[in-house]
Parts: sequence; structure tokens; C-alpha cells
Amino acid sequence: MTVLRKAEAVLALVAAFLWDLIVSSLRVAAVVLRPGIATRPAILVMETDLRRPWAVALLAYLTSLTPGSTCLHVSGDRHRLYLHLLDTPDHAATIARFRRLYERWVAELEA
Repeated sequence: MTVLRKAEAVLALVAAFLWDLIVSSLRVAAVVLRPGIATRPAILVMETDLRRPWAVALLAYLTSLTPGSTCLHVSGDRHRLYLHLLDTPDHAATIARFRRLYERWVAELEA
């Protein structure tokens, strides 16, 4: 992988995280400021194809740094992340969003 492609992946990952940070912060603020809002908390298992320990750790950190979600555990074989989410109406869509925003760019850096 070229240095230019890795730089692109880093920039895309930072931009995705900052965007998700803003959107998620607003959603969590709405829940806090309006306690009547119904939430659908869940613990989800996210399968990952990332193999390097630093890549799996980076994915776990990014999900934990996003307001309203946290990585509870990474399986011993580093194939699964257990995520707690404050509000997730669609489990599959939530996992797909984390893959689209974070995992694909971390995978680019791992390659």
C-alpha cells in the first residue's frame, strides 16, 4: 500500500470519527435533556476481519470514544467486539454503520 493511500485512509478515519462524534454527541444530549425519549439499549456482537492487535484495539477505541457506545469486550481470538449502545433500533444497521465509518479505514491501514 502506498503512503498516499495510507494518508487518505487516516484522513478519512479522522473525518468519519469527528462526524460521528458530533452526531452522536447531539443524540446523547437529546436523551439527557429530554428524559422522556425512549431508548433501545443493546449489547451487540460485531464480527471483524481485522487481524493485527493494534487494528482491533483501534476499532474498539473508536467505538468507545463515540458517545452512546462503548466496547465492553474483545474476544480472545480478536474476531468479535462486544458493544454496548445507548440506542439502537436496528442492530444490523448499527453494525454496518460502524463497519462503514471505522472498520474499512482501519483495514486500509492494516493492509
